[in-house]
Formats: sequence, C-alpha cells, structure tokens
Amino acid sequence: MPRSMLLVVVLAIASGEALAADDFYQGKTIRLVVGSDVGGGYDSYARTFAQHLRKHIPGEPAVVVQNMPGAGGIVATNWLYNVAPKDGLVIGLSQRGVPFQPFFGEKNTVFVPTAFNWIGSFNADTAITTTWHTSKVRTMEDAFRETAMMGGSGPNDSETNPSLMNNTLGTRFRVVGGYRSNTAVWLAMERGEVEGIAGSWSSLKAQKPHWLRDKQVNILVQVGRNKHPDLPDVPMITDYVKTDEARAMWSVMAAMVEMGRPLAAPPGTPKELVALLRAGFEATMKDPAFVAEMEGSQRELSPVDGAAMQHMLEEVGAMPPAVLTKMNGFIKRN
Repeated sequence: MPRSMLLVVVLAIASGEALAADDFYQGKTIRLVVGSDVGGGYDSYARTFAQHLRKHIPGEPAVVVQNMPGAGGIVATNWLYNVAPKDGLVIGLSQRGVPFQPFFGEKNTVFVPTAFNWIGSFNADTAITTTWHTSKVRTMEDAFRETAMMGGSGPNDSETNPSLMNNTLGTRFRVVGGYRSNTAVWLAMERGEVEGIAGSWSSLKAQKPHWLRDKQVNILVQVGRNKHPDLPDVPMITDYVKTDEARAMWSVMAAMVEMGRPLAAPPGTPKELVALLRAGFEATMKDPAFVAEMEGSQRELSPVDGAAMQHMLEEVGAMPPAVLTKMNGFIKRN
C-alpha cells in the first residue's frame, strides 16, 4: 500500500475511534457513587456536580447519584475497584482518607490506590477538630488536660485524626465509633451523646453555618499544608508537633487533606472515556453556573486534577514502610 494511502487509512481509523468515543454517552446514564450518607458534605458536592456535569460530556448523558455509605467510605471504594462496571458509566466519590488506607495496612481495603483512574477533586480541603460549646475542651491546650468524647464514623478524619493526636501529641480524646456518617455525629453532638468531631472545614461551613454564627462549636486545631484564610486564629497541628517522626506522619495527613473530595473511575475503564470524564470535570469546575451555585451554598472550590492526585498517592506510597506501619497503629480508634 502506498505510504500516502496508509496515512489516510490511519487517520480515518483514528477519526472513527474519536467519533465513537464522542458518541458513546448519548442516551446513556452515568452513575456517581458516593461513599457517604445523604445530606453530608460529600453528598452535597456530588449532587450539585451531577446537575452540571452532563453539559460538559459529549452526548449529554444523565448523571445520577447513588449513596453507598459504610466503613467510613471503604465499602464504596472497594466496590468501585472490584465490582463496578469498567465501561465509563460509573465513577465514585471517595472520602479523602480512604485512598490512603492500603498504605497503612488497613485489612478491609481491597484495592490499589494508584490503579484507579483519578479524575479530579473538588477542593484541597482543611481538616478541623471541633467540640460542642458545652464541652470542657474548648481549646487545643484543654485537650491535653481534659477528656472529650469524639464521634467516629469509620477510618476517616473522625477517627484517625483524634487517634493520631493522642499517640503523637498526648491529647486525651476518646473516640466513640459506630456512627453511620459524620452527619449522624453532628446530630449526636446536638443531643449531647458526644462532645465533638474531627472533620472538614468546608463541610461544617456549608452544612452548619448557624453553628458558627451562634458560636455553638469550638474549633481547636486545623490540618493542612497551609493555614486556611477563614481560620487565621486557629492553630495548625504542626504547632504542637515535637519530633521528626510525628512531623512525617502529619505530612501524610496533610496530603490526605489535600486530596479533598476525590473522584475516580474504576481501573480498566477505557482511556478515551477517562479522558472525556476528566475533560468534563475540568470544564464543570469552570462553569459559571456551577461556580455560582457552589459559592451560593458556601461550598469551597479549589480543584485538583487527576495527575496531581496520582502524584500525591505515589509520594505517600514511597515513604519508609516503618513510618507507615507505626502510623497505622497510631490512627486506630482508642
């Protein structure tokens, strides 16, 4: 075959593949599986995103949200990796700490974090530890002298952060687990069952603005790579760290916070469909209507792309195994 004709054939095949990918979503439905309960921060981000994503995927597929809470988000992430169809019609929103759990030897995780097709994250978040206004623990300094009962909903911030503070800093938090979600812990705080929770600043600000307005909670400390501009007077966790080993562990926690609210497609999803999903995510993050709706509900947007998320996971995975093993013991509920 002449070289010029071969080139025409190759270009025709490539164009046909691109056309097939562009047409793939027409008349179909994308399922967005959320690893937490209805009404929480992750759920709120997912439902707003779903309303706008379809405009930015060729063929404008329907996008529906399915909640799959359990084990602090591990149930949904395991399902996404092992069970979900790898056909480009399923994506998942994990709780930010879950992708890191295999590095710590969490026995209930059945997935390889770096094997997912990471699509992007809505925001590089800030983790906070809060207590109810009636608690004796009103500052971080109080937490070294008094015991506070903290609600836990699985191996996420609600349990890992207080446990790691106890083991690396000497705080006296007592974690009471078994709650279905952080939303359930908030209700427990109002009922007086527990005194506080470790969670997300963006979720608290969006979901419980009256708590902040009426000074119903104390914000003890924040975790992140940088101090949040909303919280200039709240100390950073690094203000209390005294050893290099503890500093390394809290750098891992800061990376987990940076992951924010991570979206992924299952491993094995065709790369051309992953590319469309990533492009759709990026376009949605810039959509004026989406941005306005997020701002109107006080939900933060500081998107992180899939490549950056992959890099963060690889960095943590490359840390000395001894540090991660020791950290695994430290983040367990007391």
